[in-house]
Amino acid sequence: MVEVPQPSSHRLYGWPEDRAIALPERYKADRSRPLFSIVIPTLNQGAFIEDTLLSILWQGYDNVEIIVVDGGSTDDTPAVLERYHPWISVLISEPDRGQSEAINKGFHQASGSILAWLNSDDFYLPGAFHQVLACFNAQPSGRWVIGSGDIISADQSLLRHVPAREGSEQTLLDLENDCFLLQQSCFWSASLWQEAGGGVDETLSLLMDYDLWWRFSRRCSGIVTQEKLGAMRYYATVKTRRQGDRFPAELATIYARYGASEPLERLVQRLLAEKSALGERLQALEHQLPVRLLRRLRLLAKP
Repeated sequence: MVEVPQPSSHRLYGWPEDRAIALPERYKADRSRPLFSIVIPTLNQGAFIEDTLLSILWQGYDNVEIIVVDGGSTDDTPAVLERYHPWISVLISEPDRGQSEAINKGFHQASGSILAWLNSDDFYLPGAFHQVLACFNAQPSGRWVIGSGDIISADQSLLRHVPAREGSEQTLLDLENDCFLLQQSCFWSASLWQEAGGGVDETLSLLMDYDLWWRFSRRCSGIVTQEKLGAMRYYATVKTRRQGDRFPAELATIYARYGASEPLERLVQRLLAEKSALGERLQALEHQLPVRLLRRLRLLAKP
């Protein structure tokens, strides 16, 4: 038995505190059981990636392949990865064009029959792997497990519970109502991944998972379990907030790609209304402040 390094001074949401875990040597894994391939794309997440790794090792399931794709971190990430090197099956450390390319690089190296990716600031909850196996065993023809999960803050306070939902077109269109599938709680078969194209769309930075769910939904609706499988961190500098202005354009691309004409029209009308409202506010501002001064300070473009 090899003792897994323990995080020094913090708890991990959903897990017992002061948890002592021993992991068998990798060569002692039971190869007769399904192999999980978990891809972890990362860049400068040294503050969180240890939690991500521990949440996999703590599952108590030794037939797992951890594939880390680091886009060239300059923080503590390399030191953490070195510490957990014995349990990382594949480590790719090189510049990339973003998270989507990193995900595809990782899955290109995957050899498991059950696949998932886990962002390096997120983590799995206790019993996730065993629950996924139970779902697949209960429905041998199933190819996609969709679980529930929690969204938490950087200080690990609960912000929102996300229930599991069927991976159907109707469910996916409900994104307009802020209903979505939690990517951290989704697992799928290698055969489904290949049938759906064998990669995420590298032109998408935020909604690559949503696009993938559309492709999956054309082949199956998933096995739904309300057991909590994963946790997503949401904080000031998380990518979904930093790049939030890209969301409408990517959503419009996906709606058009899959023939969702009605939600696409509603999205366009909403964006036009927001643009019109912004124009009205700028006009009001012109009447309230000296226009010549604003233009002199280059805060207002010349007509």
